Amino acid sequence: MEPAPGTSDTVDIHPAGDDPGTEGGGILGDLDEDYGGTRDCPMETVVSADGTVIAYEKYGSGPPVVVIGGGLNDRAMFTPLSTIMSEHFTVYTYDRRGRGDSGYGDPDRWTIQREVEDLAAVLEAVGEPSHVFANCTGGMIAVLAAADGLPLLRLGLYEPPYWSSPTTAEQVETLKRLIAEDRREEVVTIFARDIVGFLDDESIVKFKTHPAWAAFQTMTPSTYYDALINRDHLDIPYDALHRIAVPTLVLRGDEGQREIHDACARIAVEVRGAKLVTMHGYDHLFDQKAGAPLLMEFFAA
Repeated sequence: MEPAPGTSDTVDIHPAGDDPGTEGGGILGDLDEDYGGTRDCPMETVVSADGTVIAYEKYGSGPPVVVIGGGLNDRAMFTPLSTIMSEHFTVYTYDRRGRGDSGYGDPDRWTIQREVEDLAAVLEAVGEPSHVFANCTGGMIAVLAAADGLPLLRLGLYEPPYWSSPTTAEQVETLKRLIAEDRREEVVTIFARDIVGFLDDESIVKFKTHPAWAAFQTMTPSTYYDALINRDHLDIPYDALHRIAVPTLVLRGDEGQREIHDACARIAVEVRGAKLVTMHGYDHLFDQKAGAPLLMEFFAA
């Protein structure tokens, strides 16, 4: 008999090295591999329900895994994860709308359901039920997709930012105005520093010399959508969690925002039979090299 909501399997993961943020790859280590050289992976496209074109690519062979990014994540960002997992899985990474090679859609008609439809279009292209891994705000989309009964086999989440600080109405309007004026550097700075909070002024100076900075600037339209998610969807959707019927793994770091850390524990309690894994020494920025073995073990079970 499966556990009912109200129980979860909790496992703590401690890093092997003394400095997990660098030894495991970390966000800078991952980005060095993502954007530091050429990539040779054919792009394919699907059309979402509202007509928006969604770009994706796939790696490897084996059971399918679809990867969904969070804020300022495009499909290239998950090259390290995809490369590792492609030895045992066919990994599909896609550009959420407003970034990379995907269309922007109509921002005035955006709802989070549009992005659930985007994921549904990618899953249809896969052609069979798939595992799904979702990072950050991508997890909020994946939760709703799983609750709606999309063809998922297993669901892996890394720190969906429920209970975090909401985007203000002023920030939303500022982003929308700056995007319309094509002031990309300001958009990235406001989103990364003031809304999401994963970069400070010193980090931004460093990032401006990194190839990822140019990629971030191509994703500026998408920051409006993620800002709306951070404004309107920070409450845990208990009804949706109770409808999830697939095995679920919730990953979290222990050095990020306490609110997100606690929300992950709550999600694991509310989803039937979910497993909660705490990665000690890691923060809200998903470390792909450290997380890949955990995801592969879970998806292979």
